[in-house]
Amino acid sequence: MRARSLVPLITALHLAPNLLAQDMGPIGTWRDHFPYLEAISVAQGGGKVYSATTTALFSYHPPTGEIERISKVNLLSDVGISGLAWNETLGMLVVHYSNGNLDLLRSGGSFNMGDIKRSSILGDKSVNCAYMEGVIAYLGCGFGIVVVDLAQREVRETWFIGPEGGQVRVNDIVFHNDSIYAATQTGLFVAWRGANNLASFTNWKKRTDLPETMANGPFNTLASFGGRLLVNYRSNLPEGDTLLLVLNESVERFSPLYGRRNLRMHVSADGQRLIVPHKSDIHTYDPDLTEIAFQYGYANTFCNPTRALADGNELWVSDTKLGLVRAQGFNVGYNVAPNGPRAPSAYRMAASGGAMYVATGSVESNWTNSFHKEGVHHYQIGVWRTHDWENSPFMLGVNDFAGAVNDIMAVAVDPRDPSIAFAGSWEEGLLEFRGREPYTIYNATNSSLQNESGGPAGKVNIGGLSFDRNGDLWITNPYNPACVAVKTRSGTWKNFSPGGVLNSNFLLGDILAATNGYKWIIRPRGNGILVFDDGGTIESTSDDRYRVLNNQTGSGGLPTNDVFAIAEDLEGQIWVGTNKGVAVFYNPGNVFNESGFDAQQILIEQDGNIQILLETEEVTAIAVDGANRKWIGTQSSGVFLISADGRQQEARFNEVNSPLPSNSITSIVIDGDNGEVFFGTARGIISYRSDAIAGGFENRCAKVFPNPVHENYTGPIAITDLVRDSEVKITDVAGNLVYRTTSLGGQAIWNGTDMSGMRVATGVYLVFVADRFGNTKCNTKLLVVR
Repeated sequence: MRARSLVPLITALHLAPNLLAQDMGPIGTWRDHFPYLEAISVAQGGGKVYSATTTALFSYHPPTGEIERISKVNLLSDVGISGLAWNETLGMLVVHYSNGNLDLLRSGGSFNMGDIKRSSILGDKSVNCAYMEGVIAYLGCGFGIVVVDLAQREVRETWFIGPEGGQVRVNDIVFHNDSIYAATQTGLFVAWRGANNLASFTNWKKRTDLPETMANGPFNTLASFGGRLLVNYRSNLPEGDTLLLVLNESVERFSPLYGRRNLRMHVSADGQRLIVPHKSDIHTYDPDLTEIAFQYGYANTFCNPTRALADGNELWVSDTKLGLVRAQGFNVGYNVAPNGPRAPSAYRMAASGGAMYVATGSVESNWTNSFHKEGVHHYQIGVWRTHDWENSPFMLGVNDFAGAVNDIMAVAVDPRDPSIAFAGSWEEGLLEFRGREPYTIYNATNSSLQNESGGPAGKVNIGGLSFDRNGDLWITNPYNPACVAVKTRSGTWKNFSPGGVLNSNFLLGDILAATNGYKWIIRPRGNGILVFDDGGTIESTSDDRYRVLNNQTGSGGLPTNDVFAIAEDLEGQIWVGTNKGVAVFYNPGNVFNESGFDAQQILIEQDGNIQILLETEEVTAIAVDGANRKWIGTQSSGVFLISADGRQQEARFNEVNSPLPSNSITSIVIDGDNGEVFFGTARGIISYRSDAIAGGFENRCAKVFPNPVHENYTGPIAITDLVRDSEVKITDVAGNLVYRTTSLGGQAIWNGTDMSGMRVATGVYLVFVADRFGNTKCNTKLLVVR
């Protein structure tokens, strides 16, 4: 168990909540970039309303419009949220998870209860609901019911209520008259509240007086309302669910809601209203079960509710498209959500000049469409936006068979003009953005891109994008012989046919346009790498060269032919991520020679043993920071930060020791201007403020932050706008050397201590900087207050 403290991340008016940005923190801090619109649960209490997605949640204070993001970055211990519940007695928000975990949020702090998650119970440990009675929470779990004393923060009892004490999935719990009811997957179970031992299955009975076809469930939601017990039978048939009125002597069908998908019911605090959300609308009833309100939208936007709570004559709704919604009457309302992308997908990312774009698509294992329609996310000046088929007519595409632009597989930002960016679809071709708006689509009708050979008419696949040093955009255009294309900076197009070197396998993925002019292209599905040299003459193919690299000595020397990531470091070396770790081409300029170019794996010493760097990891992403260090993402082990030569591990982040929401890393990109490292994961995007930024061409010592350094500050002190690997000396005013370091890219870090690790005294300190060759120097000063 652990307690945490709240760090408010965002405050703004609710008048424009979807434009809320969050400030970047100091070096070594994290911030989330999760989507907050796909809400699964809502709770209200303590003057605030809470809305959760599976990954994070936020609070909203209606009178002031204040919003606080709540995630693993500050208060939560986990991801995979399954719901929220408010305990009025304690003023506590209970966050429950699909793996059995619990977080208790109260008075700006949190306490983790991992008892269920850590228990030896086999099978489904999910917490599906929480029913409150005083300080006691009754948790409906995948195996039964767990009784938790929230005041003492301890589990009191575990009830296995199935036949012979077997496990049964409990979806909802309610106290009705003198009984406790549990809606389960296999029936409606009931026990007398006054029983001495509710942990004994003999005190629980299954209601058998329900309609014969429904007696064995599943039931998903319960409510005690107007002296009646309402229980919903979840049907798999197209006509929908059946809401039953269970009385002492009879069971009736509530015909007004017959045929609807009835979600979690809610009874208002005064007991006068029953709220029943459905897949696309919400009904409200009085104690006589007379309909008093019906809502199918909010301000001309259709409902997609998951839960709804009564607040006076209004509703608070968790909506899968809009986040938190305040429904204020028939087709009236507004939504609230922190700024973020619309969906968690982050297959590939690209950044330049302060602009970042995210590809949200993917393909199946055989590289056919998976039909992801989440579009393109983009992030600039601290604000996320998403263009997809639901908010942009442009993203409906031009192919009638598609219905929308599917599977955005690659993105690239123009390094000379960050207002221009491109996204490649595995179907529609190449999309161009200008000023963060879709501008045009390039396909076989208006460019050199080719249709898929033998595919549907008009189907144009893009596998990878990369700008070269001249500003030309290189494109892989798989499943046709002319599978490499280029859009030059001047706007002309040309394609290239590798010929027999590919043995008619024209499947190509990511592409890297290296600084020496060579194009390095991943060949998916265990086919190694294709290297292409246009000879510096795009218009002429007479000097073009192609070479396939594989795991054979003299032909690439890769550890395996399964390649997933490729990057060029600041020394021009090519780093390759495979399903057997990392390999490096130290002499990439020799790749077209007969020998002397094979990739090498890095040997490291660990615990006295010599082993190959990450040889058991599937490396899915590689990014190079301003200090030439490598950020390496893996399929199942999180992120590794290794030194420039790869021989030292400088940091490792995973689900356990960091706010990473998943150990499955899909992509990594770095904002070189401020050192922020963005990680695309299976559960969304999160970023970390690193200590390295891109180096400049001259030392300017432009900024020291913080300056002055106040007595209560214990974090790093940064000196920026330096040449990479500059020598930095810090002295007192008498010229005595206090500290010496080397800049990480364009930034040097001082922790405010002398060379022996002792904190320095109050005073003015001088900073002297020179590059490795002594060609460019600068100096500045800072004040330290103790």
